[in-house]
Amino acid sequence: MNNENRNLSPEHMDLAQTALDVFDTKFFKALCEPTRVAIIRKLVLSGGCDVGTIAEGLTQDRSVISRHLVVLEQAGICQTRKIGRRVFYDLDGPHNVEKVQFILEAIAPMAYLCKPFEEFSEQSHKSNKQNKGAA
Repeated sequence: MNNENRNLSPEHMDLAQTALDVFDTKFFKALCEPTRVAIIRKLVLSGGCDVGTIAEGLTQDRSVISRHLVVLEQAGICQTRKIGRRVFYDLDGPHNVEKVQFILEAIAPMAYLCKPFEEFSEQSHKSNKQNKGAA
């Protein structure tokens, strides 16, 4: 749907583009899957674990958990360390906090730019006043 009533200034477009640029698909994709959220929850509560420990209590096979862990690692949400033949996974708290802070700073202009139906409310309010005055 194209909203022809909205005049977008160059400043508005720049702020909007800056906000959109931070939506790193790997980071958000990793956080938007229930199994990966369950893995993150387990790592928060347990600290560094191997795949077998992480898979305990989850409904997926270890191979599926391993694939989810790869996604989390590629997104920078967790890190790995190999000890002997076992690979341990742990959350990268400083990176995650820094990433979220960066996202919040970049999307802060959305509070100014994106006010749900504000223009429609103003137009509706004006229209209602005009209709009452005509009656």
